Amino acid sequence: MELMDRLTLKAFLAPDEPALCAEFISEHRKVLEDFGIGSVTTNTAAWTTDPDTYVIAAFSERSGMVGGIRVEVHREGKLLPIEEALIKLDPNVHHTLNRLGFGGNAEVCGLWNANRYGARGLPPMLAFAAVSLANHLKLKTMVCLASHYTLRHALKAGFTIIEELGNGGSFDYPIPNFKGIAMVIPDVLTLDTAPYPYRNQLLSLRLRPEQSRLEVLNGTPTMLDYHLRISGVPIDMWAYRSIVEDRSHYAETA
Repeated sequence: MELMDRLTLKAFLAPDEPALCAEFISEHRKVLEDFGIGSVTTNTAAWTTDPDTYVIAAFSERSGMVGGIRVEVHREGKLLPIEEALIKLDPNVHHTLNRLGFGGNAEVCGLWNANRYGARGLPPMLAFAAVSLANHLKLKTMVCLASHYTLRHALKAGFTIIEELGNGGSFDYPIPNFKGIAMVIPDVLTLDTAPYPYRNQLLSLRLRPEQSRLEVLNGTPTMLDYHLRISGVPIDMWAYRSIVEDRSHYAETA
């Protein structure tokens, strides 16, 4: 078994960390170019100064920044990346997302995993971390535009296909040889579309945004450090405190 690695998943508001955003963009573009899709229209730097964009970056103790994902919160007058990508392919996308996301919507986007840190199960960890932010950001729904190779990660996180868009939810995007799949978590509060045991992982990150745990990732023991509390965003820890109190009570009376 290899020596232990340490992986940190850090959440931050995009405008607060310009250097990390620049590194995120550079590394993400390398991954897209490796897939032959470096010209994705939504792969711009506009989000780096957006006060409604939150970033989660993954840092390996050995390999630096090795992955990332964004949460872009919708606001009036702003198109989410999924809308910008699909509006010419299906004009109904704007109406559909407004209906599904009434009361608070955001998009999980920009997922990437560096090739030097492949086969470690990082994409689902990033997806779970992103979805765990939903309640702290007071969201009702989250959407994403998955690809055929990220679809399984989105399903684990509770996303379902928006079949009324495109061809049963599928689009020829960003190029004809690729499929983009429009998806939504219809209720990020209950997360009842997330299958067991993944729902438990999501709830754990929601209740304890600062946590560490040891896992074996593709044969490599890895200490996972989650730092998902975002400066300036209050987190209600009442539910977690009540769980800890109940656990202590029953432990004392057992």
